[in-house]
Amino acid sequence: MNQVDSLQVGTEAYDYFSQLYQEYYPKIYNYTIYRVGDPNIAEDLVSEVFEKVLLNYYTYNSQKAKFSTWLFAIANNTIINYYQKSKRQRQVSFTYLQGSESKYHLEDMVIEQEAKEILLKAIMCLEERQINIIALKFAAGQTNREIATMLDLSESNVGTILYRALKHLRTLLNEVGTI
Repeated sequence: MNQVDSLQVGTEAYDYFSQLYQEYYPKIYNYTIYRVGDPNIAEDLVSEVFEKVLLNYYTYNSQKAKFSTWLFAIANNTIINYYQKSKRQRQVSFTYLQGSESKYHLEDMVIEQEAKEILLKAIMCLEERQINIIALKFAAGQTNREIATMLDLSESNVGTILYRALKHLRTLLNEVGTI
Protein backbone atom coordinates (compact mmCIF):
# COMPACT_ATOMS: atom_id res chain seq x y z
CA MET A 1 0.00 0.00 0.00
CA ASN A 2 3.03 2.28 -0.01
CA GLN A 3 2.24 3.10 -3.65
CA VAL A 4 -0.54 5.44 -2.58
CA ASP A 5 1.71 8.30 -1.58
CA SER A 6 3.52 8.28 -4.96
CA LEU A 7 0.53 8.00 -7.32
CA GLN A 8 0.06 10.42 -10.18
CA VAL A 9 -3.32 11.21 -11.68
CA GLY A 10 -4.11 8.89 -14.57
CA THR A 11 -5.35 5.45 -15.54
CA GLU A 12 -2.80 3.69 -13.34
CA ALA A 13 -3.97 5.68 -10.32
CA TYR A 14 -7.61 4.89 -11.00
CA ASP A 15 -6.82 1.20 -11.42
CA TYR A 16 -4.96 1.22 -8.13
CA PHE A 17 -7.83 2.99 -6.36
CA SER A 18 -10.19 0.43 -7.79
CA GLN A 19 -8.09 -2.31 -6.21
CA LEU A 20 -8.01 -0.45 -2.89
CA TYR A 21 -11.76 0.01 -3.02
CA GLN A 22 -12.33 -3.69 -3.71
CA GLU A 23 -10.02 -4.67 -0.86
CA TYR A 24 -11.15 -2.21 1.80
CA TYR A 25 -14.83 -1.59 1.05
CA PRO A 26 -16.07 -4.65 3.00
CA LYS A 27 -13.88 -3.82 6.00
CA ILE A 28 -14.88 -0.14 6.07
CA TYR A 29 -18.54 -1.02 5.54
CA ASN A 30 -18.54 -3.58 8.37
CA TYR A 31 -16.79 -1.12 10.66
CA THR A 32 -19.27 1.61 9.77
CA ILE A 33 -22.34 -0.59 10.18
CA TYR A 34 -21.16 -1.51 13.69
CA ARG A 35 -20.83 2.17 14.49
CA VAL A 36 -24.07 3.53 12.99
CA GLY A 37 -26.34 0.48 12.89
CA ASP A 38 -28.14 1.48 9.67
CA PRO A 39 -27.11 0.04 6.29
CA ASN A 40 -28.29 3.06 4.27
CA ILE A 41 -26.37 5.52 6.43
CA ALA A 42 -23.37 3.18 6.43
CA GLU A 43 -23.32 3.05 2.62
CA ASP A 44 -23.47 6.85 2.42
CA LEU A 45 -20.68 7.24 4.96
CA VAL A 46 -18.47 4.65 3.27
CA SER A 47 -18.94 6.48 -0.03
CA GLU A 48 -17.93 9.68 1.71
CA VAL A 49 -14.84 7.96 3.13
CA PHE A 50 -13.67 6.77 -0.28
CA GLU A 51 -14.40 10.17 -1.79
CA LYS A 52 -12.14 11.73 0.85
CA VAL A 53 -9.45 9.14 0.10
CA LEU A 54 -9.64 9.89 -3.60
CA LEU A 55 -9.48 13.64 -3.06
CA ASN A 56 -6.76 13.54 -0.39
CA TYR A 57 -4.58 10.55 -1.28
CA TYR A 58 -1.61 12.89 -1.75
CA THR A 59 -1.65 13.63 2.01
CA TYR A 60 -1.01 9.99 2.89
CA ASN A 61 2.51 9.38 4.18
CA SER A 62 3.62 5.77 4.42
CA GLN A 63 6.35 6.82 6.88
CA LYS A 64 3.74 7.86 9.45
CA ALA A 65 1.26 4.98 9.30
CA LYS A 66 0.02 2.02 7.31
CA PHE A 67 -2.55 2.79 4.64
CA SER A 68 -5.25 0.87 6.52
CA THR A 69 -4.62 2.97 9.64
CA TRP A 70 -4.97 6.16 7.60
CA LEU A 71 -8.13 4.84 5.94
CA PHE A 72 -9.80 3.82 9.21
CA ALA A 73 -8.88 7.17 10.74
CA ILE A 74 -10.76 8.83 7.88
CA ALA A 75 -13.70 6.47 8.46
CA ASN A 76 -13.71 7.16 12.19
CA ASN A 77 -13.62 10.94 11.65
CA THR A 78 -16.39 10.70 9.05
CA ILE A 79 -18.60 8.83 11.52
CA ILE A 80 -17.84 11.33 14.29
CA ASN A 81 -18.72 14.19 11.92
CA TYR A 82 -21.96 12.44 10.98
CA TYR A 83 -23.03 12.22 14.63
CA GLN A 84 -22.02 15.81 15.33
CA LYS A 85 -23.89 17.18 12.30
CA SER A 86 -27.02 15.15 12.77
CA LYS A 87 -27.08 15.11 16.58
CA ARG A 88 -28.33 11.55 16.24
CA GLN A 89 -28.17 8.78 18.73
CA ARG A 90 -26.90 5.37 17.73
CA GLN A 91 -29.67 3.19 16.40
CA VAL A 92 -29.85 -0.28 15.02
CA SER A 93 -31.49 -1.43 11.82
CA PHE A 94 -31.50 -5.12 11.03
CA THR A 95 -32.46 -5.10 7.36
CA TYR A 96 -28.86 -5.65 6.29
CA LEU A 97 -28.77 -8.94 8.14
CA GLN A 98 -31.09 -10.53 5.62
CA GLY A 99 -29.82 -12.56 2.72
CA SER A 100 -28.27 -15.46 4.60
CA GLU A 101 -27.20 -18.37 2.47
CA SER A 102 -29.99 -20.53 1.09
CA LYS A 103 -28.56 -23.72 2.57
CA TYR A 104 -30.14 -22.80 5.90
CA HIS A 105 -33.65 -23.77 6.71
CA LEU A 106 -36.08 -20.95 7.39
CA GLU A 107 -36.10 -21.74 11.11
CA ASP A 108 -32.30 -21.56 11.29
CA MET A 109 -32.34 -18.24 9.46
CA VAL A 110 -34.89 -16.80 11.91
CA ILE A 111 -32.85 -17.98 14.90
CA GLU A 112 -29.66 -16.54 13.41
CA GLN A 113 -31.41 -13.23 12.66
CA GLU A 114 -32.73 -12.97 16.21
CA ALA A 115 -29.30 -13.73 17.66
CA LYS A 116 -27.71 -11.02 15.52
CA GLU A 117 -30.38 -8.52 16.56
CA ILE A 118 -29.82 -9.26 20.24
CA LEU A 119 -26.05 -8.99 19.82
CA LEU A 120 -26.20 -5.66 17.98
CA LYS A 121 -28.66 -4.22 20.51
CA ALA A 122 -26.27 -5.23 23.28
CA ILE A 123 -23.29 -3.73 21.42
CA MET A 124 -25.15 -0.43 21.07
CA CYS A 125 -25.48 -0.32 24.89
CA LEU A 126 -21.70 -0.12 25.30
CA GLU A 127 -19.67 3.09 25.56
CA GLU A 128 -18.72 4.75 22.28
CA ARG A 129 -15.03 3.90 22.69
CA GLN A 130 -15.84 0.25 23.35
CA ILE A 131 -18.10 0.08 20.29
CA ASN A 132 -15.36 1.65 18.20
CA ILE A 133 -12.75 -0.87 19.34
CA ILE A 134 -15.11 -3.83 18.90
CA ALA A 135 -16.00 -2.59 15.40
CA LEU A 136 -12.34 -2.18 14.47
CA LYS A 137 -11.40 -5.58 15.90
CA PHE A 138 -14.25 -7.79 14.75
CA ALA A 139 -15.94 -5.97 11.88
CA ALA A 140 -12.85 -4.52 10.25
CA GLY A 141 -10.38 -7.23 11.26
CA GLN A 142 -7.76 -4.84 12.66
CA THR A 143 -5.09 -6.01 15.09
CA ASN A 144 -4.74 -4.51 18.56
CA ARG A 145 -1.55 -2.80 17.40
CA GLU A 146 -3.32 -1.20 14.42
CA ILE A 147 -6.19 -0.09 16.64
CA ALA A 148 -3.76 1.35 19.17
CA THR A 149 -1.99 3.35 16.47
CA MET A 150 -5.25 4.59 15.05
CA LEU A 151 -6.75 5.66 18.37
CA ASP A 152 -3.51 6.86 19.96
CA LEU A 153 -3.67 4.27 22.75
CA SER A 154 -1.21 1.68 23.96
CA GLU A 155 -1.65 -1.84 22.64
CA SER A 156 -2.24 -3.14 26.17
CA ASN A 157 -4.87 -0.44 26.75
CA VAL A 158 -6.72 -1.59 23.63
CA GLY A 159 -6.61 -5.16 24.92
CA THR A 160 -7.92 -4.07 28.32
CA ILE A 161 -10.75 -2.01 26.83
CA LEU A 162 -11.64 -4.89 24.52
CA TYR A 163 -11.61 -7.37 27.40
CA ARG A 164 -13.85 -5.15 29.54
CA ALA A 165 -16.20 -4.46 26.63
CA LEU A 166 -16.58 -8.18 25.90
CA LYS A 167 -17.09 -8.88 29.59
CA HIS A 168 -19.80 -6.21 29.76
CA LEU A 169 -21.33 -7.57 26.55
CA ARG A 170 -21.44 -11.05 28.08
CA THR A 171 -23.18 -9.62 31.15
CA LEU A 172 -25.75 -7.85 28.97
CA LEU A 173 -26.39 -11.02 26.98
CA ASN A 174 -26.71 -13.05 30.20
CA GLU A 175 -29.33 -10.60 31.48
CA VAL A 176 -31.54 -11.25 28.45
CA GLY A 177 -30.93 -14.98 28.73
CA THR A 178 -29.06 -15.34 25.46
CA ILE A 179 -25.97 -17.04 26.86
